[in-house]
Amino acid sequence: MVLKGQNTARTKQLNQSLVLRVLLQNGPMSRQKIAEITQLTPATITYITAELIQEGFIIERGDVQEGTKRVGRKSIALDLQGDAYWTVGVHISMETIRVGLVNLKGETRNIQVVPVPADFNLEEYLEFVARRISEYINAQEVDVASIGIGSLGAVDLKEGKLLGNDIIGWPDVPIVQYLKQKLKLPIYFDNNVSALTLAEKMFGQGKQVADFMCLYLGYRIGASLVLKSELYRSGLTGAGEFGHMTYLPDGKPCWCGSSGCLNQYASEQAIVEELQAQDIQEVLQRVANQEGKARRVVEKAAERIAVVLASFVNMVHLKKIVVSGPLTLAGVDLTSIIKQEVNERSFLARKEEVEVISSELGEYVEIIGAGSLALWYSVYQKQV
Repeated sequence: MVLKGQNTARTKQLNQSLVLRVLLQNGPMSRQKIAEITQLTPATITYITAELIQEGFIIERGDVQEGTKRVGRKSIALDLQGDAYWTVGVHISMETIRVGLVNLKGETRNIQVVPVPADFNLEEYLEFVARRISEYINAQEVDVASIGIGSLGAVDLKEGKLLGNDIIGWPDVPIVQYLKQKLKLPIYFDNNVSALTLAEKMFGQGKQVADFMCLYLGYRIGASLVLKSELYRSGLTGAGEFGHMTYLPDGKPCWCGSSGCLNQYASEQAIVEELQAQDIQEVLQRVANQEGKARRVVEKAAERIAVVLASFVNMVHLKKIVVSGPLTLAGVDLTSIIKQEVNERSFLARKEEVEVISSELGEYVEIIGAGSLALWYSVYQKQV
């Protein structure tokens, strides 16, 4: 996150976004401290913060102590007013739609989980998603300013498309174009793991870290990188298909066309199949009931993930990896297993340990991630 402003070339709108980013990253602070970080003049900061207070985006929270004593008036702490802006975060897959309100501070409200009928065709699916989002927005008591959508699967970032799904025989899905015709709000779209990684950078464990990975353990396994405080992008899709890295050459065939992908051995789907369970909720319950077999299968999945992750760390020696997703709620300390295995298996990690830590964004991290897309691109890094 670039936190340096320009006193002449930048527009008022860009400087406002800059001040909001400083408060997002650092928390309550004085006008003087904001001026020091952004390198904007005190007069400019006074003008910008006055407007942001008037618009309701920031508030004064009383006196602040900043280490050294100063002569004269005490500094007043400024902070974000979380409820000044609400977006709707939507996580979509072929199985469920998860939707909720997300505010400027990444706080959620009114979470809903809606099953998707299994027999939908493409047009029916798009209409279902649009209708559910519209009904949700209309039922809220706050004004919704934008929509963020995080999607399971590979996406075309530039065109706002879900890339073709070979499993069900769908072509590329122009989801953003369709939803913009139905929903009269700005829409921001990305892969779900890239979105929740952005959320970790904005609100979570990556807030003060320039380089880290977010590893998502869910129906499928995904990962995304923040490098030099920016969400890493590569190629058409933005990359991040960690679950399609090879765990076992010539292993189980994967729907992607390859064989031995990690998804086939360590994802929610793989665990459910190995335990012959109905769904992941049954697996979680069996682990909670201290069933030894269920616990061993989940622990083995963590070890398999670590095998692939250790190889990745040998190439990109990240200092921090944040683990999130439904599998982390299984009652097994998967993060500790992954941390131990990675630091034992990776040559570079044995030289300098990698911190592997659980996300603190909770069970609604996908919704916070989707909302973060809208918050980042419509408020914190607004383009003019």
